Amino acid sequence: MNDMKSKLKGMTLLSLLSLGGCVNMEKPPQVPALTLAELRSELSQSEQRLQTAMEQQQKQYAQQQHLLVQLNTDVTKMKESVKHVDHKLASLPTEPPKPLPIPAAKCPAPDQGHTIDGKLLVGEAEWIWVDAANDAFQARVDTGATTSSISAQEITIFERNGKNWVRFFLSHQEMDDKIQIEAPLVRHVRVRQASADDLDRRPVVRLAVRIGDMTEKAEFTLKDRSDMTFPVLLGREFLKDIAVVDVAREYIQPKPKLKDVK
Repeated sequence: MNDMKSKLKGMTLLSLLSLGGCVNMEKPPQVPALTLAELRSELSQSEQRLQTAMEQQQKQYAQQQHLLVQLNTDVTKMKESVKHVDHKLASLPTEPPKPLPIPAAKCPAPDQGHTIDGKLLVGEAEWIWVDAANDAFQARVDTGATTSSISAQEITIFERNGKNWVRFFLSHQEMDDKIQIEAPLVRHVRVRQASADDLDRRPVVRLAVRIGDMTEKAEFTLKDRSDMTFPVLLGREFLKDIAVVDVAREYIQPKPKLKDVK
C-alpha cells in the first residue's frame, strides 16, 4: 500500500516537471535609461509649455480686468443718465400745457392780373400792343402752338446797313387801313400746314410788344391771317416762364393805350 502511494507521488511529480518544461516564461521589455542630456531637454520643454500656458492665462486675466473696468464705467454713466432723466421728469408740470393759439397766416393778395408768384395771368384771348404798329390788336393765346405769329401781307426783304430787314403790311378784316411795319429779319422757318403736305417757308422778325404791365421782345413768324379771327397768335415760346393761361377766361389784362406805353 505504501509502495503504491510512493509510486503515485513520483508520477505526479514527474507530470508537473514535464508540464513546467513546456511553459514559455516571457520577460517584460527593458526600457533604456534616459541620458542626462535627454532628461534636461525634456525638463526644458516642460518648463516652456508651463511658461506659455501661464502667459496665456495672464493675458486672458488682463483682458477680463479691462472689460470689467469698462463695464463699471458704462454702469456709472447709465446711472447718471437715469438720474438726469428722473430730474427732468420731476420738474415737469403735473398738468399738460394749454395749446397756444396760432394766428392764421395771411398770404398777401396777388397784384391784379397776376398769380401769387408774380406771373402774368392771361386768358384765351388778350389785347396786345405792338410798338412798331403803334396800336393794340386782339391776340389769340394758343399753348398748342410753338411760335407766335402776326398777320402780314406784301412781305418784302431788303438790306439796310448791311443787314437783312423785312417790310410788311399788317392788315386784318376788322382794320380799315393797312399798317406798314419794318423790322430786322431774324431767320426763316419752315412750317407744315395742316391742310397741305408742302412746307411753307416764313420769315421771322422780333417785335416789342406789351400785355398788361409786361413788355417783351418776342419773335413772330409772318403769315397772312386776314381770313382768321385774330391778327396775332401767341405761342408757347412767348408764354413760357412769364405767363399762366386760364383758358376759361378772356381779356383778363386791360387793353393797352398809347399813354400807358412807356
